[in-house]
Amino acid sequence: MATCNFQMNNYDLMVMRSIITLMLLMVAAFHTQGQEKKSVVIVELFTSEGCSSCPPADRLLSNIVNNDNEHIDVLGLSFHVDYWDYIGWKDPYAEKLYTVRQRAYARRFGLNSIYTPQMIVNGKHEFVGSSRSELNKALVLEAKATSKEGFEVSILSKTKTSIAFSVKSNNTANSQINVAIIEKNLSQDVKRGENRGRTLTHDNVVRAFDTRSFDGKENKFQLSLPEDLVIANASLIIYAQASSTWYVNSATQIKLSDLSQ
Repeated sequence: MATCNFQMNNYDLMVMRSIITLMLLMVAAFHTQGQEKKSVVIVELFTSEGCSSCPPADRLLSNIVNNDNEHIDVLGLSFHVDYWDYIGWKDPYAEKLYTVRQRAYARRFGLNSIYTPQMIVNGKHEFVGSSRSELNKALVLEAKATSKEGFEVSILSKTKTSIAFSVKSNNTANSQINVAIIEKNLSQDVKRGENRGRTLTHDNVVRAFDTRSFDGKENKFQLSLPEDLVIANASLIIYAQASSTWYVNSATQIKLSDLSQ
C-alpha cells in the first residue's frame, strides 16, 4: 500500500506561521474596532415615588443600565420630579430643578403638559417610560449616534459634601454641558400616597445636577453631595447636548470612587 508523507520545509513553516499571525492580528483588530465603535446612549427618566404608574418604569431603567449591551453603553438618569408630592408623599429624591428640566423638554417636543413616567432618549425620542418596546426602538435608532470621546475631567476638590471639577472638550462647540451625580441601589418604604405600603427600588437616581452652555474651552462645576450619598454606588455622568436641538452628541460616565485629585 502506497502512503503519502507530507513534510514542511523551513520556508513553508515560516509562511504558515506568517499567515496564522496575520489572521490573529486581523481578528484582534476587528475586535478592537468593534470596541472603539461602541457608542453611548443617554436615557433620562422623569419619575416620582408618588406616582403609581412609575415603578415599572423605574424597573425598566434599572434593567437596561445593569445589563451589558454588545453595541452600546446605556447611561441612565432617573430625575425625580416634585409635582406629585402634594398628594401625601414627599419624594426624598425629588427636586424642583428636575421638574423645570422636564417642562423645558415638553416645550421642545411641543407637548401640552408634562407627565410621569416619561423617558427621553438622547434628547430626541420621548415616550411613556414603562414602554420597553419604545425604549428598544429608540436604542436601535441611537446605537451609533453618540460618541464616548471628547471629555477631559480634572478634579479640583473633593470632600464628603461637595465635589469641584473642570470639564474640557474639543468637539462640543455650540453645546450645553450637563453634569450629574447618580446613585444606584436605593430603596424606600413609601408610607403615604399612591404607592403607600410599597418598597420601591431605584437605580441611577440623580442626586445632584447642573447644566450650562459650553464656553468653547473649559467649564468648572461644583456640586453639593447629599449627606446620605454612598460613594461606592455613585457615578458622575457628563453629557453634551446641541444648544439648538438638545440632541445628545457625546457622553461619559465615571465612578465617583475613581475620581481623585
